[in-house]
Amino acid sequence: MSQVYAVSDVHGYGYLLETLLRHVHYDPEVDRLFLLGDYVNKGPDSGGTLDYVKELCDSGAIALQGNNERKWLHQVPAHAGFPASQWLQYQQFIAAMPLWTEYDEYLFVHAGIRPDIPLHAQKPEELTEIREPFHQSPRYMDKTIVFGHTSTFRLGVPPEELWYGDGKLGIDTGAGHGYYLSLVNLTSGIQWSISVTRPENITCRKLKITGASGLPK
Repeated sequence: MSQVYAVSDVHGYGYLLETLLRHVHYDPEVDRLFLLGDYVNKGPDSGGTLDYVKELCDSGAIALQGNNERKWLHQVPAHAGFPASQWLQYQQFIAAMPLWTEYDEYLFVHAGIRPDIPLHAQKPEELTEIREPFHQSPRYMDKTIVFGHTSTFRLGVPPEELWYGDGKLGIDTGAGHGYYLSLVNLTSGIQWSISVTRPENITCRKLKITGASGLPK
């Protein structure tokens, strides 16, 4: 059976993402994988993580732009720590990334969307940087919006837990802040997490998929 996976805010921990995907036996020939941005900065290996994301995309995954990738688009090679040719390849890869995508009952985006504005009219800065106006808005579309950008501990839950809003699911569990990287299986309703400081342990928990959360049953 095909599985739908989502992950966000890897922040240079590509090797941990690889560990999680291997743990769940991710099969790019069958499964769908959505990566919601912020692959770079804060963590130990931005370049290697971006290389791995490209490998995943070449095998069928979809990677969205995050605000940290957009920073790379405006950074000059001399300040990036990479050879000019490699930096150009990274910028070309980032520039080709979409800002949002839809699949079945889900809409995937890095940060969120501005309420009551059509998707085609949303500004890139809003899709990759918005916080409270999106988090605090009531449900306004028939899809569940899966997003990252704002770590869940900033939304009032323990850092290892996902955040459930009205028609929203926050999956950034704080890898960029020293906490966890989470891979979410939306098909089976399972969250797999790994600590960036104790990467040998992978934990599993069921998603709270209930009517009260605004998520589809």
